[in-house]
Amino acid sequence: MLSFSLGSTVYIVYEQKKDIEQLFRQHYAKMYNLARCILSDDDESKDVVSEVFAQILADDVVLVPGSEEGYLMRSVRNHCLNLIAH
Repeated sequence: MLSFSLGSTVYIVYEQKKDIEQLFRQHYAKMYNLARCILSDDDESKDVVSEVFAQILADDVVLVPGSEEGYLMRSVRNHCLNLIAH
């Protein structure tokens, strides 16, 4: 995990696999439950959560500490809505 600051805000870059695994363990159940409520499909819901984490790894996502859950939940919601729309 790397951190840097811009002004008074500190940002954290989740780039190491262990950091992503920690986020995964901490937030998976909430993310899956949200996807399941929106999609009503177990397999699609699991895929959505996996895609969110794959995107974080691929894009070197930068998060403000304390914003991780909000970012993850919004990402799940947006992925689900994109699946429904297409």
